[in-house]
Amino acid sequence: MNLKQFTCLSCAQLFAILLFIFAFFPRKIVLTGISQQDPDEDRDLQHNRPFQKLVFVIIDALRSDFLFDAQISHFNNVHQWLNTGEAWGYTSFANPPTVTLPRLKSITTGSTPSFIDLLLNVAQDIDSNDLSEHDSWLQQFIQHNNTIRFMGDDTWLKLFPHEWFDFADPTHSFFVSDFTQVDNNVTRNLQKKLFQEWAQWDVAILHYLGLDHIGHRDGPHSKFMGTKHQEMDSILKSIYDQVLEHENDDDTLICVLGDHGMNELGNHGGSSAGETSAGLLFLSPKLSRFARPEPQETHILPINGTPDHDFQYLESVQQIDIVPTIAALFGMPIPMNSVGIIIPDFLQLLPNKLASMKENFMHLWRLSDHHDDVALDDFTINDIYTKMHDIQETLTRSATNYNYPLLAVAFVSFLFTTIVAVYQLQRYSGPSFCQLHISSLSVILVSVILGVSTFASSFIEEEHQLWWWIVTASSVVPLFLYPSNAFVFARWFIMIACVRLIKFWNNSGQKFIYSNVMSNLLNQNPFWKWYLNSSTFLALIIPSARSQLLHFIVTTILVGLCFTYKISWEIVNGNQAEIPLFMRGLLTKIDFLPTENNLLLLARVFFQAWSIVVISRLALTKLKVLDKRYLIEDMKLYITVLLIFQTSSQNIGQFIIFQILQSQIYYFFQHLPTSLSLTSPSEVYLSSLVSLILQNFTFFQFGGTNSISTIDLGNAYHGVSSDYNIYVVGILMSVANFAPAIYWSMLPWSINYGSASSQNKLQTFIKSKLPAFTYHCIFGACLMTACIFLRFHLFIWSVFSPKIMLFSWLESCNGIVKWLAT
Repeated sequence: MNLKQFTCLSCAQLFAILLFIFAFFPRKIVLTGISQQDPDEDRDLQHNRPFQKLVFVIIDALRSDFLFDAQISHFNNVHQWLNTGEAWGYTSFANPPTVTLPRLKSITTGSTPSFIDLLLNVAQDIDSNDLSEHDSWLQQFIQHNNTIRFMGDDTWLKLFPHEWFDFADPTHSFFVSDFTQVDNNVTRNLQKKLFQEWAQWDVAILHYLGLDHIGHRDGPHSKFMGTKHQEMDSILKSIYDQVLEHENDDDTLICVLGDHGMNELGNHGGSSAGETSAGLLFLSPKLSRFARPEPQETHILPINGTPDHDFQYLESVQQIDIVPTIAALFGMPIPMNSVGIIIPDFLQLLPNKLASMKENFMHLWRLSDHHDDVALDDFTINDIYTKMHDIQETLTRSATNYNYPLLAVAFVSFLFTTIVAVYQLQRYSGPSFCQLHISSLSVILVSVILGVSTFASSFIEEEHQLWWWIVTASSVVPLFLYPSNAFVFARWFIMIACVRLIKFWNNSGQKFIYSNVMSNLLNQNPFWKWYLNSSTFLALIIPSARSQLLHFIVTTILVGLCFTYKISWEIVNGNQAEIPLFMRGLLTKIDFLPTENNLLLLARVFFQAWSIVVISRLALTKLKVLDKRYLIEDMKLYITVLLIFQTSSQNIGQFIIFQILQSQIYYFFQHLPTSLSLTSPSEVYLSSLVSLILQNFTFFQFGGTNSISTIDLGNAYHGVSSDYNIYVVGILMSVANFAPAIYWSMLPWSINYGSASSQNKLQTFIKSKLPAFTYHCIFGACLMTACIFLRFHLFIWSVFSPKIMLFSWLESCNGIVKWLAT
C-alpha cells in the first residue's frame, strides 16, 4: 500500500463516520404553524387570565440543591418566600442532552430535544436553529401583541428573531472563564430597561450565565458558589421589590429556573441525576392566597439533605410542563409541539380549570396521532392527569426517524474500509491470515474485545476498566520476553508502578465516584500539587541541557512562560493561598502582575512563542542549520509543553509519570529479542499497539469518560477574549481533552523513525498507522452495529449516542491533529 492509497482509505473512513452521524442524528420533525384557540370552545382565554406580566429568569445550571438544600444553598430570600407561600418550588426534570440550546428549545416550545441539538449547541450559527416558524410561548406572546425584552445568553437570539424583542442585550455564552462581568451585563439593564419602564413591557427574559461558568471551572462546591448564590438571590429580591411597589403587583409572575443542573465535576450534557435535576421557582404575591404544593406544606426551607442524593426536592415535574403552565396562566393556546402538562397546583388559579385540563388533554391526544374526540365528562381531574402522563411518556420516548438508506450506505462503506484495513494488516504481517504475527493478532484481539463491549451500555460507561485490564495484561509481557535479572525486573517494577499511579489519578467511570483519588488529594494539599508540578516542569528542561544550546534556551523560555501562566491563572481565579510563597515571589521578581488582561496577553505570548519555535525548528532543520538527529525529540518536547499548557493543574503531575513510563518502554524496545527485530513490521506494529493502548488508558485516567458532561471546557479559553471564536476554542478544547492521547501518539516516533532509512520511512509511516487504523475500523464497525441494533434501547441517547459522538470527534479532530503532527 502506498501513501496515496492509505490516504484515500483514511478519507473513506472519515466520510463513512460523518455520513453515519448525519443519518443517525437527523433533525427532529416538528409540526409547523401556530396554535389557535379551538373555535368550538366558547370562552375568552384572555379574559380573567391570572397574570398580565411575566419575568422569566434563567440561572444557567441552577441545580435543584442550589435552590433548596441547606448544606449548599445561599438563596435566603427564596427560602423565606417559599416558607410564606409567595413562592412555589419544584425540581424539574431536564431531558438529556443537558446543554443550553436543546434545553431552551424544550423550555420554550414544550417539545423534547433531539440528540443532534448537542452539536448545534456549539455550532450556534447554523440556520436550522431558527425557531421563528415554530410555535412557542414567545410566539404566542407576540401573537397576542405583547412586548418582550431580553438580556443575557445570546443563544436566545440564535433561536428567535431579533425583531421579536423590544430591547435585547445579548452576552456571549461560551466564554466560561468569566463569571462576573457576564452577569453584570444582564443586571446593568434592570434599573433602566425594566424598573423605570415598568409599564412599557409585558415579558422580560433574563438569562444569567455566571453560575454555570463557575461550575465548569471549579465545580459545584467552588468557593465562588456561595457568593454567586447570594448575588442571584439579591437580584431576585430587587425584581420582587419592584413587583410589590406597583399597584397591579398581583398581575406579575416571576419564573426562576435552571435550564439544567451539573454533575459533581461542574459539567453537564449527560443524564446523571445532578445534570437532569434543575431548580424551578414561581414567585408572586398572588400565590400566597392559594394552597401551596403539598410537599412544600410539610417542609421548612431550606431542606437538610437530599434523600438518597438524587437531587429530588419538594415536588418533581417535567421541565417541559412549564410551557402549558405559562400558556394557561396567561390565557394563550398551548404551543403546537408541546408535550407538557399543566402543573396541577396552578389549576386553582385558572378561571375554568376543567376546560383548561380538557384542552391540554386533547392537545396531547392529537399529537399522539389520534384524530377522534374523547368524551371526558365522566372523568375526574386525576383520571385526566393519569391519561395525560401516559400519553406524555409515549411521546417523549418516541424514537427518532432514522434515515435508513444513508445508514446502510455509511455502514457498508465503513465495513468495506474495515475489511481492507484488516487485509493490509495481514499483508504486512505474514504470508497468510493463519500466520499472523503475535503483534498483529494482539491488535485484532484488542479491537474485537473493545468492539464487542459496545453492545452493553455498562461496558461503555465503564470502558476505562477494559483498558485497565488490557494495560495490566500487556505490562506482564516483558517478563516473558526478556531474561530474568534484577535490572530488568527493576525497570519492569517501575513501569508497573507508573501504570498503577496513573490509574489512581482520577475518577474515570460514570457509575462510581471515589473521593480518595490523586487529583482530589492534590487539590486538598495544593502545596504538594505545585511542588509536583514544578518537578514536572524541571523534568522538561533538564534533558534539553544535553542537547543543542539553542534548544535548551527555547525550551527554558517556553517552560517558563507555561509555568508563569499556570501560577498566574490560579492567582487570578482566587487560589492565591494555594500557591507556595516562593512561586508567587517569582512573579514579583519578573514584575508580572496577574490580572485578567495580563493573563490573556501572557497566553497569547506563549502561543506565539510556541509557534515561532516549532516553525523555526522545522525550517532550520530543512536548511541543515540544526542537526536533524534531534528533530524528533525536540518536537516531542515542544508538543508536550503545549499539552501541559492546556492541562488542568491537578493533572500536570501526570506528565512526569508519563516521562518515567516512556523511558522504561523505550528501554524494552531498544533491547527487543532478535525474533522481534526490524526485519519484520512486528516492532512497528508493537510500538503502535502500545501507543494505542496508552492513548486510550490515559484518556480515561485524565478524567475523561464516554459522557459529554466530562468534556473539559475550562482549558479551551486560554488566550481567547470574550469575542468567542468557535474554531480557536474548538482546537484548544480538542487539545485539552485529548492531551494524554496526543502525548502517547508520539511514542512510536523515536522507535519507528529513529533507525529507519530515508527510503523506508514512507512504508514505516504506513505500517505505524495501520494498527490504530485497523483498531478504529473494527471498533467503529462494532459500535455502528450496536447503535443500529439497539436504536430503540432505553439508553440509546444517554449512553450509545454520546459514545458514537465522541468516537467521531476522536477520529475527525484528534485524529487529524495526530496525522499532521506525524
